[in-house]
Amino acid sequence: MYQLVHGAFMRKYLSVAVATLGFAMSFSSQADDAFPNKPIKFVIPQAGGSANDVLARTLAESVSKILKQPVVIENKPGANGMLGINYTLGQPADGYTWFMAGFSNLAWNHLLYKKVNYKLSDIEGVAIFADTPFVSVTAPSLGQKDFKGFEKLIKEAPGKYAYASAGIGNSTHLSTELIKQKTGMNLMHTPFNGPGSSVSVMNGDTPFMTIPPGGIMSLIKSEKLVPLAVTGDARLPALPNVPTYKELGYDITVPGWYSVIVKKGVDKAIVAKINSAINEALKDPEMASRLEAQSLTAVTSKPEDVMVKANQLAVEWAPIIDKLGIQQ
Repeated sequence: MYQLVHGAFMRKYLSVAVATLGFAMSFSSQADDAFPNKPIKFVIPQAGGSANDVLARTLAESVSKILKQPVVIENKPGANGMLGINYTLGQPADGYTWFMAGFSNLAWNHLLYKKVNYKLSDIEGVAIFADTPFVSVTAPSLGQKDFKGFEKLIKEAPGKYAYASAGIGNSTHLSTELIKQKTGMNLMHTPFNGPGSSVSVMNGDTPFMTIPPGGIMSLIKSEKLVPLAVTGDARLPALPNVPTYKELGYDITVPGWYSVIVKKGVDKAIVAKINSAINEALKDPEMASRLEAQSLTAVTSKPEDVMVKANQLAVEWAPIIDKLGIQQ
């Protein structure tokens, strides 16, 4: 009798489980098929007109053609991306709000700030889509044409000169702090919240900055900024006469990848669809050419790559940030 009842119960249990699984799979498939059916918000943690804003608009234009919905830029600068991330995490987990995260937003904020209002576990990676080295530049008014000359000038007057960054904890901040540590240069820090940093360098007010080259290449070509050194393993094709820091005898490498993230809880099928659209956009020769014009390399990836790389960088940079003593 027990076997009959038990067998009947198990058959009923299994049929309910299969039906539930089938419903879940069907619901996920329907969500994927329907997405997107309205415009998508793409949150950028820098001001309009910045290099990252240009990059985001380049990606948004290409991806919107593939998804057949507008991808609308929303600029929310401040606190090294934390304002924009918190805004993104405050939206529904439906895939209609994206955030463009640099590696510093994901790997460094929890190392730099005592108060961070989100956890990395709140975030779902979608795609890493571009990578770039950094270039150190100075003001023409200083009269220095190469890094060794600049370094000599700074060391002869420690604390006299300042460097600009796009904000405390930003990659432009930590990259220069690393350069200071490796070279022994004494430069004061002046953070900016927008494109005013490059203007300040040009004017000679803060005559040094280390920054992704895309947003300042036109200023270099017009000789309004002087390139001194590159952080990557190889020289930039657009600046073949500018040496790497490694060529100058300094082991200075700064990561420079950009990613798209969403709030945790977005349907996996929707995440996969966004990832596929981004990867497809990057294969377009026109898109690749536009990235190259910004000294960026297109990168195709899987959603899980984002947080794997972020966690790896956090481990690598924790002792560097600790040694710099710039936690807040």
